[in-house]
Amino acid sequence: MKKTIQNTNGLGKSQTWEVSVDKNSIFTNDDVIDAYLKGKKEGVKETKQIFIDKLNENINKSAVFTERMLSFLKKRKLNPISAHLKIKSFNDFVILITLPEDEFISEDFLVSYDFAATIEEEVIDDKYYNVMFMFSDREEDFNTNLLVSDGFFMDYKMTEVNNA
Repeated sequence: MKKTIQNTNGLGKSQTWEVSVDKNSIFTNDDVIDAYLKGKKEGVKETKQIFIDKLNENINKSAVFTERMLSFLKKRKLNPISAHLKIKSFNDFVILITLPEDEFISEDFLVSYDFAATIEEEVIDDKYYNVMFMFSDREEDFNTNLLVSDGFFMDYKMTEVNNA
């Protein structure tokens, strides 16, 4: 026996309706959520890369300013022992320079604060970089572990060129 199916709900045939827009331009809620999450992931990735690039650029700026300060001190016949970098944030840096105690307390050293202030003022309008100089005497029992605990975890490489 042959079966026939009748439409008893009165809604008509499915051939009565057709999609009037391109099927590729219809998006479900899941499609929108997936696109949002993908865009967010890409945005976070890009933001992290910009952060890393700016941090590296600022570390290099700190090296340039450290070299300028070391050169200034050497021209004044002072003998810096070490330089250390503290990164407070991606755009805020502190450079600590150590000297022998007798040089640190000498009157010849006092002009170094003026030179440090000059460098600090050079970058005052740079919203992506700020630097502050600090100085300390350094005796033989100087504990470098304390520097690290204070956040100075990067040491400037004192070479023959910048020690001359």
